[in-house]
Amino acid sequence: MRSSAQSLVLVALALACGSQGSSPDGGTPLAYPGHSSAMAMTKDGSTLFVVNPDADSVSQIDTASRALVREILLAGAHPAPDGSGAYAPAVMPRALALSADESTLFVTGERSSQLDAIDVASGAVKSGVHVCSEPVGVVVSPDGASIFVACSQDDEVVRLDAITLAVNGTVKVGTEPWALGWSSDGSTLFATQFLTASVTPIDPVAMTARAAFVIPDVAPRGDKRLANGQPRGFYDVESRPGTTDLWIAGALLATQTAQPDLDFESTAFGSLFVASETGAFQRYLSINAQDVAGTNGAFADVISGPHAIAFTKDGAYALLVNTNSEDVLVVNAAQHVESSLLHPLPGHQPEAIALSPDETRAYVLERNTNDVVVLDVTRTATTMTLAVDGTPIPTMTTDPMPQTMRFGQHLFYSANSDEYPITKNHWVSCATCHMEGRSDAVTWRFEQGPRDTPSNAGGTLGTGFLFRTADRTQVQDYWRTVNTEQGGSFDATDPTIQTLLAAIENYVDYGIPLPVPPTTDPDLVAKGQAVFHNAGCDGCHSGPRFTDSGSGNPTLDLSGPIMLHDVGTCVTTGFPDVAHDDIDGNPRDACKFDTPSLSGVASSPPYFHDGSAATLADAATMMLAVNQTALSQEDIDALVEYLRSL
Repeated sequence: MRSSAQSLVLVALALACGSQGSSPDGGTPLAYPGHSSAMAMTKDGSTLFVVNPDADSVSQIDTASRALVREILLAGAHPAPDGSGAYAPAVMPRALALSADESTLFVTGERSSQLDAIDVASGAVKSGVHVCSEPVGVVVSPDGASIFVACSQDDEVVRLDAITLAVNGTVKVGTEPWALGWSSDGSTLFATQFLTASVTPIDPVAMTARAAFVIPDVAPRGDKRLANGQPRGFYDVESRPGTTDLWIAGALLATQTAQPDLDFESTAFGSLFVASETGAFQRYLSINAQDVAGTNGAFADVISGPHAIAFTKDGAYALLVNTNSEDVLVVNAAQHVESSLLHPLPGHQPEAIALSPDETRAYVLERNTNDVVVLDVTRTATTMTLAVDGTPIPTMTTDPMPQTMRFGQHLFYSANSDEYPITKNHWVSCATCHMEGRSDAVTWRFEQGPRDTPSNAGGTLGTGFLFRTADRTQVQDYWRTVNTEQGGSFDATDPTIQTLLAAIENYVDYGIPLPVPPTTDPDLVAKGQAVFHNAGCDGCHSGPRFTDSGSGNPTLDLSGPIMLHDVGTCVTTGFPDVAHDDIDGNPRDACKFDTPSLSGVASSPPYFHDGSAATLADAATMMLAVNQTALSQEDIDALVEYLRSL
């Protein structure tokens, strides 16, 4: 059995000599999976492995027969709603990678916080190890000796021995690392920061991080429908074969545009970001409103929710999977323009793509419909086109998620305006801002004032009123958001629309689990809990969801009584908070705010209604000052550790 020390030597030798089948000058592409994905294909293209996050399983598919070979359960049983109706997978597998000899499949479990190893021949789960809180991306090293895992809640990347699964290295990176991708020569590992528009280069041998490079904001360019805003949602990163360019899938969120000007085609712009492996930003490729003169011409069609990239071996084309608009965009990678678009796909919520070895087929994993779509790939001297080839391949025999909840998930992630009037021109979904059901970490300019996007994780039940100033009471009230920001045309009195709203509410309130808290120090948490109570924080942050919202008003009657607080965060200059009415016409003060729940608070920075506190430490310090409570730095640190554990 190989020791950890031997593995490190092998990694060093492999990286010093150059990765398998690769060359820094743009020759042969990497001969191993170059980036993390929810789909893995064997080298001969005969077998596909895909994750089923909502079923706690991995599926094996035979590509020749287009049949499900087996579904491998990673938990004791499939998930099921608990007594309250909440649906929370125990494992939630998110990404996988094959070992160098293809005998073992490594799978990250976002909710189990484990890396599982599956024996490919038998389909048996042969081992598993706790790695960190909410692991997502996983890749294997060029020599096959090590596995690297992105730990989204612990802000670190972990290295494990591929044989023993022993952790033999960790490195701290920026907030919420998500996707992992190798450089063109295999010497550097890149980790995306999901909500901070940055990428961290890592030395995989020394396990040290170089300075992260930030993808810059794009300033407004006159017409609000030209792509602009803050980059967010970095779902994938991959080195383009034959170059030293990094391509990153994400979106631009136009936070400088204020209501009432803020509408569906000025809210979010599906984008690819191109940078060099040295960190120099080169350009963004994005959608724009198609009738605006002066567009950059990159994409002729609107796409929404870029999620996964697959390059052809020669780097000539990139296939971009778009979760929300439910399509695949083919990009001419050299010219940086659209080549073709396949829309729509036959299923819902596509999240991964793989090309066959001969590049005549592409396979797309659709999470919501639990299937894999086969695409015929046609390439000429000047273009590449895609076409659906046959019926999708099922990834499971029975879907454990309740039907209404599954339908709500589809609606929550969908920007397919051909199906439902939830947006216009395939532009915006609920998940565009509530990424992963949580937050996009930006502050929007709404008519009520600056508003940070709240998380939906854990649902809204038990959290009292909704909106920062208690303007709404239930998820179904968000038909106004669908119409105002998303460009939808929901009539809340229409029975058909009521069915859609009920399904969305069911998914939000029961189908988006609370985050797994980051790894914390139990002793410090216990001390911080005492500080929390002694400092009077539980005066407002009380009850099972840590909020006094709705106290004394169990039916959530908008006409009162409403418990709001002036916590010193009112914005009075620039883009200020303003007095306004709730949805029933009841007045709301500009500077008094509803108490937010602290459940899962570590995963939803920045904080306060205007996003003015970047970290939990900042938020705690600000609130202590408002309450005129003096604490030692030691007590503040303990308090923050307790908050992180919630």
